[in-house]
This record gives sequence, structure tokens and C-alpha cells, in this order.
Amino acid sequence: MRPTILFRIIILIVFIGLLSACTLPLTTATPPPVSDSEMATRVAKILTEMPSSTSAIPTGELPPLATSTPEVPDEPVADTATAEPEQPTQIPPTATLEPSATPVPPTATAMVTVAPGFTPPPDNPRTKLGTASWTDNLDDGDNWPTGPDKYTAINFGDGKLKLTGLTTTDGWRLASTEKLSSMYLEMTVSTGTCTGSDRFGFLFRVPNAAEANRGYLFGISCDGSYSFREWDATIGSKGQMTTHINWTNASAIQAGSNKSNTIGVLAIGDRIVLYANGVLLKELKDNTFTEGSFGIFIGARETDNFTISVDEIAYWKNPNL
Repeated sequence: MRPTILFRIIILIVFIGLLSACTLPLTTATPPPVSDSEMATRVAKILTEMPSSTSAIPTGELPPLATSTPEVPDEPVADTATAEPEQPTQIPPTATLEPSATPVPPTATAMVTVAPGFTPPPDNPRTKLGTASWTDNLDDGDNWPTGPDKYTAINFGDGKLKLTGLTTTDGWRLASTEKLSSMYLEMTVSTGTCTGSDRFGFLFRVPNAAEANRGYLFGISCDGSYSFREWDATIGSKGQMTTHINWTNASAIQAGSNKSNTIGVLAIGDRIVLYANGVLLKELKDNTFTEGSFGIFIGARETDNFTISVDEIAYWKNPNL
């Protein structure tokens, strides 16, 4: 037996003895002494009835369960839930490439394919084109605006259109026809009294006939020169005249008063070819204006009321040369 237990037994016996002495009445007789063998029996009984020692912690003092454990898987679950819906919203690269595959407008490619196979004739194209698409013998003014305006006066007589320049500024009248793109356009003109830079010719490829404020001008002058210009009234406050071919003298042009000249312009795509009296004067390229209406212009630069008489105007659409 360990000393600790033996010590506890002795203390217990002493405690019982004192308790018995205090509680017994004075008159009670002293019990007979206990023998050693009986004392040993009592001690053994006490020892068997004592609870065995244990190291268990009382249930009331058990530590609480950790609450952080179930929170650990919650965080990655939230991350994957937000990441998954983002993937289907990504636009495939091919979707952004489709709109960029816009083809060139058909009209532009048509112009380019016609021009390479086109060979301008050195003489009058009319002899190779057959019957004209449109002809005006100018017996009346059905296809033209009549009466005077600020710059010109127009009237008809003797089977001719007579156009008079009222100022030194070029003025024009447009024919009431369809718009033309690729074509050969021709007219025969007789001059009255004229001097030097008095001039006349075609205004063509006018985009807006109602305003007649843009287009090309191919003209010849009384002194036997020709030019090619481009007019755009929408540029600046006074408009802009661009000169592609400055006034250039040509022997093919009949110079002076009371002379007759046939002028023509062949336009296919961006190629423009100028003719006078069946002679090729010049070829140039420009695509500022691709189609439009046409008319006649006049400028009385040196002679008051300079007047021309036009005998015939005709055009051939989409000439096959």
C-alpha cells in the first residue's frame, strides 16, 4: 500500500474517533476497545468503498467545437462559383472578325474592271459606236430650261440651241436626261463674234442636277485653246475651281469668230479622254465625280453677249471600244 493511502486511512480513523467523542453523551458507556484484526477489517471495507481516481475532465468543462473548420471549404466554393459563369461570356475571336470582311462596293470594282481593257481611239469615237443612246437635234427646248437667268440666256430657233453669256463668269444649262457614268458625249457648236478667251463647252458628271453646283468642265476658247477643270461650289464661301489641264492651244480646234467645232468627251471609270473635231487632245484620270447629269456652259470673257449655236447633242452609254 502506498504511503499516501495509508496516511489518508490514519487521518480518517482519527477524524472518526474525534467525531465519536464529541457526539456521544457523557453518560454513554465507553465502547469496548477494537482489536487490531477488527480495525484492519474496517479499514479494508473503507478502501473498497472509495471511488477510484480518474483524469477525465468534467463534461461541463469540455472545450467548444471549432467553428472555423466548416468555414474553410466555403471560401474556395465561392471562388469557383464566380469564376465559372465568366467563361461562357467571353466572345470568340472570330465574332469580331466577321464585320471587318466587308467587300468593296460593287460600283467601285466595276469601274476598275472596265478601264484596263479600254483603248481610246485616236480619232472620233462616234464612228465606232453605232447608233447613239440619246440624240437631241435641238429643234425645240423640250429637254432644256428656257429663258434668262443671272449668267446666261437660252432660246431655240432654226433648229438650233442658242446660248448667250451675260457675264464674264461661266454659266450653264443642264439637259433633262438620265444620269450618266461611262459614256461618250458629243456636240457640234458654231461661234458668233468672239475674241481671245471667250469660251464654251461641256459641264458633265454633275452629281445633283437640281443644284448644279459640282462637276467637270471641258471647254474650248475662241483663240483655239482647251482646258479641263473641276468645279465644287460647296468648298469655302465662294466655291473652288480646280484646273486639271490649263488652257492649252491645239491645232485641231478652229479658232476665231463664226467657226464650227465638234467636241467630245469619253469617260469610262476614272479615265477621261478629250476630243476636238475627231482628234484626241488629251487623256487624264480623276474619280472625284463618277456619274451625273450634263449640260452646256459659256463664258463671255471678252465679248459682250458672246453667243454660241449648238446644232446637235448626242451620247452613247457604256461605250464598247
